[in-house]
Amino acid sequence: MLLIGSIRTYAQAPSFNIVKTASPIMIDGILDEKDWATADVADNFQMNYPHDTLAALSKTEVKITYDDKSLYIGAICYDEIDGDYIAQSLKRDFSFPVNDAFAVFFDAFSDGANGLSFSVNPFGVQRDGIISSGGTRGVTTSWDAVWYAEVFRGSGYWSLEMSIPFKTLRFKSETDIWKINFARNDLKRNETSTWAPVPRGFNVATMAYYGEVAWDKTPRATKGIKTALSPYAALSFTRDIENGDEKVRFKPNAGLDARLDLNTSLKLDVTINPDFSQVEVDEQVLNLDRFEISFPERRFFFLENSDMFAGLGNSRVRPFFSRRIGGVGSDPVTILGGVKLSGKINKDWRVGFLDVQTKREEDVDDAQNYMVVSVARKILTGSQVKAFFTNKSAFNGDDPKDYNRGAGVELDYRSKKSTITAHSYLHVAKTEEKLKNAFAYGAKARYRTSKINVFLGLDAVGENYITEMGFVPRLYHTDEEGATQRIGYNQLRTNGNYWFFQKNSSVLDYMGPFFGFDLFTGKSWNYQEHKTKLGWEIRFMNTNVFRATFTESNPVLFYDFTLSGLDIPFSPGNYHENAFSLEYDTGKRKRLNGSAEIGIGQKYLGKEFKIEGELNYRISKWGAFGLNMSNKKLYNFPEEYGEANLFLLGPRAEISFSRDIFWTTFLQYNTQKENFNLNTRFQWRIAPMSDLYFVITNNYFTDPFSTRNWTFVLKANYWFDF
Repeated sequence: MLLIGSIRTYAQAPSFNIVKTASPIMIDGILDEKDWATADVADNFQMNYPHDTLAALSKTEVKITYDDKSLYIGAICYDEIDGDYIAQSLKRDFSFPVNDAFAVFFDAFSDGANGLSFSVNPFGVQRDGIISSGGTRGVTTSWDAVWYAEVFRGSGYWSLEMSIPFKTLRFKSETDIWKINFARNDLKRNETSTWAPVPRGFNVATMAYYGEVAWDKTPRATKGIKTALSPYAALSFTRDIENGDEKVRFKPNAGLDARLDLNTSLKLDVTINPDFSQVEVDEQVLNLDRFEISFPERRFFFLENSDMFAGLGNSRVRPFFSRRIGGVGSDPVTILGGVKLSGKINKDWRVGFLDVQTKREEDVDDAQNYMVVSVARKILTGSQVKAFFTNKSAFNGDDPKDYNRGAGVELDYRSKKSTITAHSYLHVAKTEEKLKNAFAYGAKARYRTSKINVFLGLDAVGENYITEMGFVPRLYHTDEEGATQRIGYNQLRTNGNYWFFQKNSSVLDYMGPFFGFDLFTGKSWNYQEHKTKLGWEIRFMNTNVFRATFTESNPVLFYDFTLSGLDIPFSPGNYHENAFSLEYDTGKRKRLNGSAEIGIGQKYLGKEFKIEGELNYRISKWGAFGLNMSNKKLYNFPEEYGEANLFLLGPRAEISFSRDIFWTTFLQYNTQKENFNLNTRFQWRIAPMSDLYFVITNNYFTDPFSTRNWTFVLKANYWFDF
């Protein structure tokens, strides 16, 4: 039976029973079927925020049942405060922290490492995602699945029903105990609560704190291979005036995505001639750094189980970066097809296999084959060892040439309650030249409690660690001739914070210092540069945050380098820089919200003044309007360098006509790139996982204002489930 109590400790994981339903459950948001009346109740939620030692003020009751095909979750979220529910839009995959919502988290393998999440807000909008890294990094919502949910809004409460097909879930059929947790976000009360208590400062999806559900009968997967097909058809009209197109180019296109569920956790994805024209454009930034910056992957095929591919290494040393594969950048390359096998083969082993073939593009690139193979072995609860192999090969006819390969082993560790997390890796790379110093290794560890968060890490990268499929920006430098040079390095880094909670204050939540320090050396540990950051943060009970930061650094230039907008380059050597900034963020609870940062400091031989921020306004649940702005002024340089004033402006509008019909328009005016971009997209979800898109993308010169290129795309896809 359910273990309850007004205040529970983290060691007392709650549990309850689940019994098979004797009659059908109608998904209408109203828990009026007789099986709901006899089901066990998961209640007595405990606060995660603003306190983690008190029972939740917002009462929540959860029940679960099932039949031969689906798992059913019903919940009643009581609401004693007048006012509208907070929802940023009616669009699927909303952000949980800034919406009123209910969520369920599954760890059906009880491995403490990977799971699934399903959420719904008071207006019936769905959110689904993948949990990796033990939930310490939250939920990745780029994964979509077929499941159903409805909501009923009554007087003083809202209730919900979910129907999740077993073929959507990932579980092992040998156990009748699943790890599970529920979370409730009540933004009107400014409270987040969970059924199994999760300490403040930890993400509510953290798997180390889940409770348990005991099945009356071990759930069994449907026998046989389950298949889903999603064909698409697209029509595009394009004119590239900048590159001399005199006429509009018309291109019809078609392709197919297929998914085969080999068992309840191992899936085979196949894509033939994929098209990603409906994917939103990247949100641009003003980049004054010497190195490449990364943008997130948004293409569906590359996202599921991405921790087995893009999750290798760390954010600074990636052996595989999927955006290197076709369709991204100024010279996109067509992907002919790809296959991906990913998931669990048993309770201890996970596998990942990805192979993608691109088309030869005249004057752009040879045909390329990209392959990643990875395996992971569970060693402790929430911990695992990984090994991987990557291969990129160019093809001329049937003969492979110009290959680039990599391999490595990694260790992920999480303590029982995730207060300590650690990661270490050893990678090697290989090219036809068989160069020396083609390695990278590193380790990092983090200690986290509600008040303390401390991080320590090391990366070491050899000058010939060449990963054409990867992302290692610090390794690459541009010399005076414009050629790319590689310089190996070691990086020691640490950061952390300590929060003083204001328990007796109705205004202040916490305040405290934060710090960061990075030291870069050459391969012989000779000094290159460093960066020190010190600051103070204050968080208010209304979720507003104020932050003051001082930064001192000593960047090194190995070759001449010209800052964007200036006239001549800076000479090689070290440059001393100091900077100070103030930030303020209002949070997302109010209809009108925003954030702003103002900073001033030295920049090489001159100064930089920056203002960055965003302003958002929400009209009920149907309209969201925003404006992002960034202005960086470079001044007070010696006369021969000149001055620069870079400006980026990004208005955005999102209209939700219903839970299935959306219109989004995004503008970006960027003087650094001398480009004005318009992207407008209409989406109609005609059925689960099936959509109709109209997308227009225009790019213009800013001085003088004239058209560079434009594209119009009409695309439709439909999901057939067998």
